[in-house]
Amino acid sequence: MRRIRALALVVAGLFIALTYFLFQGLTPEAPHRQRADALQAVILHDAALQRDVLWARAGLLRSYDPLVRSMENLLAATAALPAIAEVARGEAKAEIDRRLLEVTAAVRDQEALVETFKSQNAVLQNSLAYFNHLSGLLAAASDGRRTELNTEIGALTAGMLRFANAPQSGAAAEVEHSLDRFAVLPVDAALAEDVRTLVSHGRLIVTTLPAVDDLVARVQSAPTSERARGLQNVYFAAYERAAARADIFLRLLYVAALALVAYVAYLFVRLRANAHTLKQRLGFEALIASISTHFINLPREEIRAAIGESLSRLVEFAGLDSAQIIVAGDGGPDLSGSYWHRRKAAGTAGTPPAEVADLVLSWRPEGYERQGCICVPDVEALPGSRQKASLRARHVRSWLSIPMRVAGERLGVLALEATARKKHWRDDDIALLRTAVEIFANAIARERGEAEREALQARLYQSQRLEAIGTLAGGIAHEFNNILGAIRGYSEMALAVLLKESRARRYVEQIMKAGERAQDVVEQVLAFGRRRERRLRAIAVEPVIAEAIDLVRASLPATLTMRTRLEAEGVAVMGDATELQQVVMNLCSNAAQAMEERGMLTLVVDTVDARHFMRLSHGSLPAGRYARITVRDTGRGIDRATLERIFEPFFTTKPAGQGTGLGLSTVHGIVGGHGGALNVKSRLGKGATFEVYLPRIEDAAAKADHSPEPPLRTGQGETVLIVDDEKPLVLLGEEMLAALGYEPIGFDGGLAALAAFRTKPTRFDLVLVDEVMPEMTGTELACAIRELRSDVPIVLMTGYAHALRPDRLQAAGIGEVLKKPLLSRALADCLARQLASG
Repeated sequence: MRRIRALALVVAGLFIALTYFLFQGLTPEAPHRQRADALQAVILHDAALQRDVLWARAGLLRSYDPLVRSMENLLAATAALPAIAEVARGEAKAEIDRRLLEVTAAVRDQEALVETFKSQNAVLQNSLAYFNHLSGLLAAASDGRRTELNTEIGALTAGMLRFANAPQSGAAAEVEHSLDRFAVLPVDAALAEDVRTLVSHGRLIVTTLPAVDDLVARVQSAPTSERARGLQNVYFAAYERAAARADIFLRLLYVAALALVAYVAYLFVRLRANAHTLKQRLGFEALIASISTHFINLPREEIRAAIGESLSRLVEFAGLDSAQIIVAGDGGPDLSGSYWHRRKAAGTAGTPPAEVADLVLSWRPEGYERQGCICVPDVEALPGSRQKASLRARHVRSWLSIPMRVAGERLGVLALEATARKKHWRDDDIALLRTAVEIFANAIARERGEAEREALQARLYQSQRLEAIGTLAGGIAHEFNNILGAIRGYSEMALAVLLKESRARRYVEQIMKAGERAQDVVEQVLAFGRRRERRLRAIAVEPVIAEAIDLVRASLPATLTMRTRLEAEGVAVMGDATELQQVVMNLCSNAAQAMEERGMLTLVVDTVDARHFMRLSHGSLPAGRYARITVRDTGRGIDRATLERIFEPFFTTKPAGQGTGLGLSTVHGIVGGHGGALNVKSRLGKGATFEVYLPRIEDAAAKADHSPEPPLRTGQGETVLIVDDEKPLVLLGEEMLAALGYEPIGFDGGLAALAAFRTKPTRFDLVLVDEVMPEMTGTELACAIRELRSDVPIVLMTGYAHALRPDRLQAAGIGEVLKKPLLSRALADCLARQLASG
């Protein structure tokens, strides 16, 4: 019953509204034309009245009937004007009423002027007629004996004519003077009466004509037409407003009619209407569900575009102007991974600037938190602050910030902005937006997780390749070290006995240098494969790089210009000075080759304070403080395909025989071993820039030690057992030991050496054994010797780069490890230390 009563009330209300809107929406077109015609009639009849007044003044009207009809028409048109006020309301009606009174008063004043004009103009025209008639009679009556009369009549007539054309005070005085003379002329008794009548009418004309002309001027300047036009303008403006209001009511009538139809239809199709209402009410939920569904099983490479599209739909549906997702973790915002959408009316899509990211992530205005979000419906109501100034500078009127979290960890923030108008978010709107944020957060987390997984997979493959190549490199290095051991060892021994100025010594020195260069190549191979033991210590960056710069300058051709800028004084890193110099030399050598030995090479050493996580071309950096080494060239540049492979081992763009492909891969291995990262920027034809980032430390770097090299420490005839599977190396070792003052006993196999030691263990003062041998390894031989005699010092030789496990060395009783190829100083120092400790 209540529902039926409510429905009846609603229907009755709609009918009442329809009736009201119907009457209010009627536009009085026919009355409007009549009122407009009445206003135009006032203006036209006023013009006709002024015309008739002018004609009457000129004596062109035989009677005043036209003038009377014009006045009557003007009064009739004026009497029809009050109906104009019906079109207006309020202030507009008051304005029309005021102007109606002005027009009516002007017409009444004009009517009074016309009546006065009619009476005075009748007198004037009558006097002018008599004056003309009598002056003509007197002129005709005069003859030769009345010359004086004839002259005065001519002068009076001429003066009167001038006065009639320009009734000014001077002309009036002239006519008065002529009348005075004419009145006293001696004339015949028959003409005396005519003279007096002529003088009387002349004086009347002089008196009446200015007053009549003044009335004519006042009638002509009457404000009737002007006020009628003003009234016309006000009326048309009021009519336009009335028409607009009527149009609005017609629209409202249309809307009300539609509402009535919809409501009546609702009575009969209730379920259908309910579904329609529910569809409108749940439109936002449908959008959220659509966005959520869109991300199901979406490929990773399409997630970013899908997030941008979803932001666009969210902005358009919610009536906002921009939405931005600032991706950030504990290391700060990642602007390159963030999202920013703006409506076309508000601007173009792009990347949010850093200040926007800082605002979104750090600002927590008190008193504006709702459901864990920061909701600012009116930016102008905020207290003065830097953040408020930032929002106002970007014309933001309302702002909503929703945190994004995945598994309890902060992923970023979704910020929504309204610039066109203020936006008031309801609680259910915020709840739905939080659902959308969860969808975006999960999608971003999945995209990042898959990207990290792919990156880890790629790193795994790369590590496996490097491991395989590193194993190969270790084996190659071992064989090379054996060969180089003989070359450098015999060269060193030859230099010890050759004369300083002999030709043979020069030849051997060149052999020694070639061996050193070959050793450098082996070191590059080992560094690339990370098969070399790296001893990191605190070093000052600038001195190390300065030494490398001197070496680079000496090796560059004269056609190249090199500029340096060192801006890292006192900055220290944990590193290997030799390897860092190798990085600089390899990068500079690569740049010189890219410029084909002509151009500008720039080397800069400075510092970088990364406030946020940084993505680089070949790696990434967490927030922190870094020393940066930049090498820039003006060469031909690097294309994108080559840029992705430049750090691969053995990859080179140089012709066969001109490059090994190990220079940049060595740089990559060294930088990675130092905990740093590389960033390469290049454009074809614009050169390339290589940036090396190394983590800084707080400790001051150790200074370089330039103390003179001490003399070789020799033996006192101690017996040394030397074991190596390479017979030439055994012979070389024996000669080197003999030259150092030791008694060497060499074997090219572990079993023979063990048999000799077992025969007389006390014979030997020290054992020097190679690690890699076919019969038994050096550590196995050391263990067997230790069982026979535990106090004998044992030194292990190895050509492999990887360090042996300390526990394994300790278990075998090995006191020290010597790296091949053996040189006299390293061997002498090692033996002296071991014999002294034994």
